[in-house]
Amino acid sequence: MAGTIWRACGVAAVMTLVVLGGGRAEDTKPADEGKGAEFTGKTFEMKDKGTVAILLSFPAGKEFEATTKGEKETDVHLFVYDQDGKEVGKDTSPGPNCSVKVTPPKDGKYKLLVKNSGGTNKVTVEVKVAK
Repeated sequence: MAGTIWRACGVAAVMTLVVLGGGRAEDTKPADEGKGAEFTGKTFEMKDKGTVAILLSFPAGKEFEATTKGEKETDVHLFVYDQDGKEVGKDTSPGPNCSVKVTPPKDGKYKLLVKNSGGTNKVTVEVKVAK
């Protein structure tokens, strides 16, 4: 009987962690911002351990550079994923500023995922597309 109660409590604790823990950062739903060449940048108030995702479309063969600039000295990381969910670039260096360059092999949408840790920060994401 005591073993059954302990198992029930253990299952309840695990389920609570699953519900409160949320999904992985890579599962953050991106805001579709249209064409990368027309994206003028966006600033986000990011919480500690917060994530933001942006979806942009880019043409094949034209390199783009995605950057982040933070106002405070938190640790910001930038990841770029292709339309199949494959990571095609990242900058996980320490500090609030990141830069990732990608040359798309085909037309498609790319997800820019920004992660922040070490406190709250105001982070600006910008994109430049080669001409």
